[in-house]
Amino acid sequence: MSGQRNDVKYTTAVVLDDVNVAPSAFLGSLLIFLVSVPFVVFGSGFFVMIGAVIIVLSVIDAANLATLMLTTRCLVDNGSLVVKYGMARRQNVSIPATSVRDIKIKQTWIGSKFNYGSVIIASDDLGVMVQYIKNPLAAMETIKKSIGM
Repeated sequence: MSGQRNDVKYTTAVVLDDVNVAPSAFLGSLLIFLVSVPFVVFGSGFFVMIGAVIIVLSVIDAANLATLMLTTRCLVDNGSLVVKYGMARRQNVSIPATSVRDIKIKQTWIGSKFNYGSVIIASDDLGVMVQYIKNPLAAMETIKKSIGM
């Protein structure tokens, strides 16, 4: 049908560079690892086993943080806020900017000292929590500005 007009807008996605995982989030895993090493080295029997389990758990936590650090992306595309994270179970959450109702920050005491935390984005029917974000206050302001809140 010639002369038909499409009102589709072609826009490029804008990646929000302020929303990324903080390297300081690794300090918790490192601290737990360092505390458990003496159990394995100087302990006997039960303490060696407990130390080994704690070391394995801290390595798994560090691997999870590394995965989040490499894969977490937040972008605005065609009026929607898109959050992508995960490697084995890739999560792609798309929230229309008009349905975003609230954006909050959640920080632990350690997170406030090392300047990282979680950004919680709540919408009409969906919510997403992006964890271990560097400077969560600046990330929240960047998200709000990019979607016109």
